[in-house]
Amino acid sequence: MRKMALMSLLALLAGCGSMDLISERGDFLAYGHGSRQGAFQDVYTDAAAKCQQKGLVAMHTSTVSPDRCVSNFECVKR
Repeated sequence: MRKMALMSLLALLAGCGSMDLISERGDFLAYGHGSRQGAFQDVYTDAAAKCQQKGLVAMHTSTVSPDRCVSNFECVKR
């Protein structure tokens, strides 16, 4: 029982600290990330870097946070 509880806690903590690029289609980016403070900043920084490579800027379009947050960005002209 303790082992199961420890594994659940580790899975929860790993989810709160990770950032995953879920989808990159054209100028649209979707990231999965935890809800910890600063997690949104991490994904925004990555999206901004990807958009900058295309000569564009990242615009945040939405975030949904049931258990694990999903944030969407679009690369747009200045």
